[in-house]
Amino acid sequence: MHYTQLFRQLREIRHLSHEALARRAKCHRNTVINVESGRPVKFGTLADLMEKMGYAPESDEMRTLALLWLEAVSGISFSRPEILAAARKQAAAYGRGAQQAARQLAEAVIAAGLTADQIRLLVFAARQPEVLAIVEAVRDLVEAAATEDSAPQLKVAEDK
Repeated sequence: MHYTQLFRQLREIRHLSHEALARRAKCHRNTVINVESGRPVKFGTLADLMEKMGYAPESDEMRTLALLWLEAVSGISFSRPEILAAARKQAAAYGRGAQQAARQLAEAVIAAGLTADQIRLLVFAARQPEVLAIVEAVRDLVEAAATEDSAPQLKVAEDK
């Protein structure tokens, strides 16, 4: 089964039309139609629509839809037990690494004595790739200055 078919069945079980679900989700009815027609959608969109239909994030319906969506976008058949087991193992390893990174980040924030405003700025930067690139450039300058005796020389583009 494809995730689009399951999504439609779950919507119909709740006796919701495209329009009714769109009203609940505060989106355009074409969003619901796009999901069911197989147009590329983010999983977040699917999850939001599922929640508006009354399916909990930890429900079997949500898990099944997530698995089918992942199969559709990746081309990997997670319904095969050996592939699913390998994927779960990788996800668990990623989760452990993410938890460890989160602990290290929390320790660094505490050690640095960052203010709430500074933490909000970091969160904003992490969500904005262009701002994150600026932060990384500043970090590189600071690291370069720390390894050299003199301050780094910034080059300025000149008009010709």
